[in-house]
Amino acid sequence: MTNVLVISGTNHGFASSAEVIGGFLGEDSAVNVTISDDKSIFTSSNLLEFDACILGSGFTRSERHEDGTATYHAELTTEQEAGLFGFVAGGKGFIGVHGTGWWIGGKAANLLGGHANWHPPGLTFTVNVDDASHPVMQGIDDFEVEDEIYMSAWDPAINILASAEWSDKAHPMAWVKPYGDGRVFYTTLGHTSETFTRPAVQRMMRQGTLWAANGAAA
Repeated sequence: MTNVLVISGTNHGFASSAEVIGGFLGEDSAVNVTISDDKSIFTSSNLLEFDACILGSGFTRSERHEDGTATYHAELTTEQEAGLFGFVAGGKGFIGVHGTGWWIGGKAANLLGGHANWHPPGLTFTVNVDDASHPVMQGIDDFEVEDEIYMSAWDPAINILASAEWSDKAHPMAWVKPYGDGRVFYTTLGHTSETFTRPAVQRMMRQGTLWAANGAAA
């Protein structure tokens, strides 16, 4: 049995997406899904009961001001971040979704392998599979989504699995990387829960979660 923790929350509108993700992952009888918005689990020994953690509510929360500027605040405490980083480095899996890579730096960017702080307006576009041989992308052809294309900066060492073109440039939409003894899968997709109703995205998320948790995909 693969035990997966989905950290929900209103930040980045992830609460509704968490329910959709938990729903289709839970259809696999070999996967046990727990959805929670209680981030204190990152400082609890109960965290080690899980094989992988999915985070879509992110590391930062924005506060918008009347003049149009924004201030970014940490979504996790220093202790919660340390617990999460140790969980992954110790051999567990981490699945980052969309806003988890938004306006981050330092240790969070090192864990994830990249970050973004700008995107063009949402649009319908094709996600191109770049590494069809990787377990996360097996059986998945190029697919269409209505979402945001993050203009990401990324570590050249990541393994880019899928990308999308904007302004005649390819921008990564999904990648994997090691972190200590653990495994990280990240997708920039997921601005709304509708993205996760698409069969190709569901398959990518399912296989990405199993790969991150176990080093393999079903």
